[in-house]
Amino acid sequence: MTDERSTMSEISQEPEMPAKSAAPGLSGENLKLLGLMRYWLFGTFLIVVASLTAFFSIFLNRDVWLAIRAGSPIWGLVGLLCLVFYFTYRFYLGRKRQ
Repeated sequence: MTDERSTMSEISQEPEMPAKSAAPGLSGENLKLLGLMRYWLFGTFLIVVASLTAFFSIFLNRDVWLAIRAGSPIWGLVGLLCLVFYFTYRFYLGRKRQ
């Protein structure tokens, strides 16, 4: 019985795979900074979407779908700016320091 249990425990343990970095070439500290930037940019985008939808719905007689349609170009612009800031910051963190 003990031989069978030890074999089963060895089989059930998965070998540790090396973690693939989402941003190759960045150190652990830079990855933390990049994750923090991603968190804040996503939060900023959500705040802009919610506030614009609420603002437009006030002036459009509380028609939410019309407010979403009116705010979507601005959402796209803010989303594009968030992506530009993210990749610019990623490039800034990944450059070689001399």
